[in-house]
Amino acid sequence: MIFTELIDLIFEKLINLPVYIWILTIFIISFTDSVFSPIPPDPLLIFSTTYHPEYLFLFIFVCVFSSYLGGLVSYICADKIYQKYTSFIHKFINKNQFDKANKQFKIRGDLIILICAITFIPYKIIAWVTGFVKYSLTRFSIFSVLGRTLRYSIIGILSYIFGENIKNILEVSLEISNYLAIIVVLLLVLVLFYWNNKTKSKV
Repeated sequence: MIFTELIDLIFEKLINLPVYIWILTIFIISFTDSVFSPIPPDPLLIFSTTYHPEYLFLFIFVCVFSSYLGGLVSYICADKIYQKYTSFIHKFINKNQFDKANKQFKIRGDLIILICAITFIPYKIIAWVTGFVKYSLTRFSIFSVLGRTLRYSIIGILSYIFGENIKNILEVSLEISNYLAIIVVLLLVLVLFYWNNKTKSKV
């Protein structure tokens, strides 16, 4: 019981953190997701909106802004890397193939950026690619912000609408995890007890 109470206490402390901590965490995760991190901000946006629905639009704005900012950093880094190491890069990527891909991307780039900004296709990849091919920064910015706004608005609003259901799911999941944690601890104690007896019998 003490162990489950400890988990409940930690969970309660997390959901009662000051809002600025939630905002800062969303900013960091969303920003790094657009540069190199494999962790998307979506679960945190759902969680924060569920427990702090009054800050829905602020959470969405922070998600969109930091994600675009991270994408912009990726774009600039890719552009600088390509300029500095052009000859080295073309040792691995044929120049003619690169130029052909570049032309194709410039035809369909807007749609590709929009799709990647909305869907779960890693946005960071398209941000780096656009920098490498020197795609229009203005167009990259417009379609990134459009896509990211649509994606995070849908996630945030759905979290707001179904907040109570999500809360119930989280609380049930927490109860299940409590029981699982107790089972794991008991099994670990049994294994250690068995191992200890086995070691003694060998001696």
